[in-house]
Amino acid sequence: MDGSQRGTDLKYSAFISYNHRDRRSAMWMHRAIERYRIPKRLVGHASPFGALGRRLPPAFRDRDELASSSDLAASVRAALEQSAFLVVICTPNSAASRWVNEEIRTFIALGRRDRIRLVIFDGEPMSEDNAVNCIPPAMLEGAESEPLAADARKGQDGPTGAKLKVLAGMLGVSYDELRQREAVRRQQRLAVIAAASSLGFVVTTGLAVAAVIARQQAEEARKIAEQRTVTAERTLSFVKGMFRVSDPSIAQGEGDKITAREVVDRGARMLETGLEREPAVKADLGATLAEVYNALGLYQRGYDIVSRTMSLKHGQPDVTVRQLTTMSETQSLLGEYEQAERNLEKAEKLLQSPGVTPDMRSRVLVDLGQLQAQEGLYEQARATLGRALAIDRAIGEDGQSSVARDLEALGTNAFYAGKLDEARAHVKQALDMRMRVEGPNSPSVTDNRNTLASIAYTEGDLKGAELLYRENLKRDEKVLGPKHPDIAITLNNLARMLIDQRRFAEAAPMLQRAIEVTVKQRGEAHDDLVFFYSNLALVRRYTGKPDEADGLFRKAVSLGKLRQHPLLGQIIADWADLSCSTGNAARGLELAGQARERVAADLADQPWRMAWVDNVSGACMVSGGRADEGRRLMAASLPVISERWAAGTLFGTVARSRGGRL
Repeated sequence: MDGSQRGTDLKYSAFISYNHRDRRSAMWMHRAIERYRIPKRLVGHASPFGALGRRLPPAFRDRDELASSSDLAASVRAALEQSAFLVVICTPNSAASRWVNEEIRTFIALGRRDRIRLVIFDGEPMSEDNAVNCIPPAMLEGAESEPLAADARKGQDGPTGAKLKVLAGMLGVSYDELRQREAVRRQQRLAVIAAASSLGFVVTTGLAVAAVIARQQAEEARKIAEQRTVTAERTLSFVKGMFRVSDPSIAQGEGDKITAREVVDRGARMLETGLEREPAVKADLGATLAEVYNALGLYQRGYDIVSRTMSLKHGQPDVTVRQLTTMSETQSLLGEYEQAERNLEKAEKLLQSPGVTPDMRSRVLVDLGQLQAQEGLYEQARATLGRALAIDRAIGEDGQSSVARDLEALGTNAFYAGKLDEARAHVKQALDMRMRVEGPNSPSVTDNRNTLASIAYTEGDLKGAELLYRENLKRDEKVLGPKHPDIAITLNNLARMLIDQRRFAEAAPMLQRAIEVTVKQRGEAHDDLVFFYSNLALVRRYTGKPDEADGLFRKAVSLGKLRQHPLLGQIIADWADLSCSTGNAARGLELAGQARERVAADLADQPWRMAWVDNVSGACMVSGGRADEGRRLMAASLPVISERWAAGTLFGTVARSRGGRL
């Protein structure tokens, strides 16, 4: 197939190529293409994908998992072949991405170089500094001139200008024509407003209309209040039924106690068969029970119950927002991040609807800010979380727990952004509020202390971090019980402190327990397992079990690729180190090469990790017969590793030991 393929054979208007760290920019571009209303005069005109309708054909964004070889997955290649244009999200992440470059090369090989559209979101085009260059090298291979790009950055084309430039290229019209068309649309909207304001002579009628609207709004508010009262009464009755037992002695006595799980299970059974004529109450209670299941660590149970209520038709937007938010939070706990984000976006669109309370608005904003932080959009997350904090502070004393939650989220965002002092200040403030409002046994207190432990770890204070994690483990086991998924996270974090101190035997049972709990409560594909498997692989390697270590690394890497894990490069480097230490230098060097690409794309802001890849590569070269080259790599990488890792730590000891043998 070549570039002359008929447009009617093409399934997609565009294939959007991007690095996973730029997913939000890719989603914005995806929506911009699919939601654009094509000007009437262009409808029916020929295009690379057939006669134009009112909308463009769908754009392809979500990739299938890429193969571990150098080839693109067959499904991705097929999507490229079925796409009229290739839209590349240009940032330093994409410029360093092996897969973005492979997608560009594949599209060019189809004879469609002229249908590639670049959109700059971050970095500098054509920079000699790889850390800021945003143009993928594949665009320059065989090119006769520098590629042109739309520039979505502030001060350049901006998002609207960049969008219109891309669309103009896809529609085969000039940018000025589309820009002028957008200006006309804006003028038409303004004309409607202006026309309404110019009718000053009917001011009395206008006031009458305003009075009618005010009465309608008051009536609407009254109905909402009545609905809430009815919902609250029915909810109270339902909850009383959950706790009602035929034999009161069951709930008394030391030997027989009703657990929270038993109460919630009873409520779930009641919900399945009741409230059929009150869908709003049923939906609200379903969200409540799901939240309780989530608090108990029973995430799949929470998902099951809230998902069953999503089809209920009740016409109350405030209840819909709560359902969508609970569903999103549950999906995040299960590691289904894309689905969680979609539901959260739906909830965000309803935040100004009648009946949606300020505390629900702030809850949605916090969830959205946390997703932005996970995607590396730190300034955007900071602004979103700041909006939530302002809402909760305005609530007053009743909003104190929510204020603490907002500060905690701001601290976590600052930690991800590498601003440790700011992170510590926010988290300590949140912790003080949690202790005062919720008491020392609140699970949120443990969350705050875990973040403080992570800050200590990042600063190299392994002993301080270990102490905090040990205290948290005792608290979690007392408050949450031994099988709660949060226990697994604390166990893994504590085990990692021990691994870095080379106390492998102590770490092993903690990691085995963490894996068992997570698989049972979150499934076999949760992204936390990437950490757990790779950490246990290190334990097995350094306790004389290289075969077990190899299998665990293989599991961690396979799952890491599936989940696009940010630490995948580091894990592959550790696997390469194991391969070289067991005499398989060829595989070790191959893995080290893969690690280098992933670390450059995902972890460029942490120099010691690339230095570790170099150190591993050097050791592989020495054992594979390239001694001089290997020694140079190890010698150059040692100072960088030593600056991050003290003598006696795992990485510090291994690197210094190799340096000593030079």
